[in-house]
Amino acid sequence: MKSNQRKISVLLVTLLILTVFVSACSPAAPEPSPAPEPGDPAGELPEAADDPAEAEVIPADGKVADIQSAGKIVLGTAADYPPYEFIAEIDGNLEVVGFDIDIAREIAKDLGVELEIRDMDFDGLLAALVAGNIDFIVAGMVPTEERKQSVDFSIPYYSAEQRFLVRADEAGELNTIESLAGKRIGAQISTVQEEIAKEQITDPAELRFLSRINDLVLDLKSDRIDGIVLVGPVAASYANADPQLEMSAISFGQEDGVAIAIAQGNEDLVDAINATLTRLMDADLINQFIADATALADEQQVQ
Repeated sequence: MKSNQRKISVLLVTLLILTVFVSACSPAAPEPSPAPEPGDPAGELPEAADDPAEAEVIPADGKVADIQSAGKIVLGTAADYPPYEFIAEIDGNLEVVGFDIDIAREIAKDLGVELEIRDMDFDGLLAALVAGNIDFIVAGMVPTEERKQSVDFSIPYYSAEQRFLVRADEAGELNTIESLAGKRIGAQISTVQEEIAKEQITDPAELRFLSRINDLVLDLKSDRIDGIVLVGPVAASYANADPQLEMSAISFGQEDGVAIAIAQGNEDLVDAINATLTRLMDADLINQFIADATALADEQQVQ
């Protein structure tokens, strides 16, 4: 009996020693970390800039930055309206040119980007702008109240006086609108000048509307028409270049100004475009662009 008790005691002591040994060799359980104190950097979340979704957000006034990042600005125009915009052969290549295009190039230059030109039907321009397929429209567009409902406009950049080009020997006779009754009147088709001829000249003998100004000038010089309704700078450039021609004293008044269309909500781009237009107008460069574009249109067949 005692022998068995002694064996049991030895076994219990052995188990106790093993338990102590195992406990000493096991790693201590980690203590919970204390809650971070306010302002402790170790307790702050990662910065929002590390979130890719945040990195893609464009500021509300970031259209210019977006254009500069792309390296180009996309122009929408309708190249069938010389001298505003038309297609001409330059150094063997067909290009969209005109004084509107010259203005657009100046805008691109001031932004430090390339100009990409997309030629499309005039009646599709506003839809393309609203859809974001183009960045701006320069196409002799009048900012009507209806158009202002869907897009924004720059300041007007072209609002010239409407004049009348005649043969020099008839300038003294054709010097009032009333004197044009019974006369053969020419104007460029699909322009404000066509509307002026229809609305302001009473009882003309003939109204002739052609797509090219140089064809109208040829008709005038060959006595097939008696005069041409033209924007003042264009009429003046023809008169200055040809002693057979003269700008009559007739004035049809000032046309409504044309402007550049921009998608709504891009005030920074509107401001940038306005800055370029102001620079060009202050330097009287737009009138020069008009004269150069008119001369180019008359030098070659407009496509």
